[in-house]
Amino acid sequence: MQIRVVGAHTDVGQSLTQYVQENLEKAVKKYFENAVSAEVHFVKNGHIFKVTLSVNEGIRGGIIVKSDAEAGDAYGAFNEACERSVKQLSRYKRKIKNYRRNGAGLKSLEPDYKAVDAMKYVLPPLKYDVFAEMERDEMEEKNEESHKVISEKTTEIEELSVDEAIMKMDLANLPALVFINSLNKRINVVYHRKDGNISLVDPQV
Repeated sequence: MQIRVVGAHTDVGQSLTQYVQENLEKAVKKYFENAVSAEVHFVKNGHIFKVTLSVNEGIRGGIIVKSDAEAGDAYGAFNEACERSVKQLSRYKRKIKNYRRNGAGLKSLEPDYKAVDAMKYVLPPLKYDVFAEMERDEMEEKNEESHKVISEKTTEIEELSVDEAIMKMDLANLPALVFINSLNKRINVVYHRKDGNISLVDPQV
């Protein structure tokens, strides 16, 4: 597995890079033997190190595992993020095997493979100051500014079962996932609720 280690506002030395490469592959190999690449990104903010790691199979529709963590040192942050990924992989071990057994992830290699193309946009959050006295036109102008697109990229909406969609959402550390429900062929959404449960949105049209 090819592992890329990068840093922002911090120097990623040879010792840390070697530690990450050796321990990440060892940790995920038991559950994620098909992984072909990974990226571990370190960011230092003051005295806190934040790490985001991503491991994937390198094929369309394949499994992607993501996690992040913070700590007072780079090694501690990496260890915590790595442990979170291993726990998720362990939790979904059986479902990952069933997913692969059914040929999911390999369907993209077939000539008749179909998926819905989409664009994914990143927008800044809306910010309101309830204590500020603002005129209506000033508020509208502020709202327009807040909706400017920060970034955009192409993506695909996959056809998945509800269980597969939940698994992919959790492994990729996503708050929500849009997918084509393989049972009824409708666009569905699964997302994490604040109470810890998961909601499924299935439009009845």
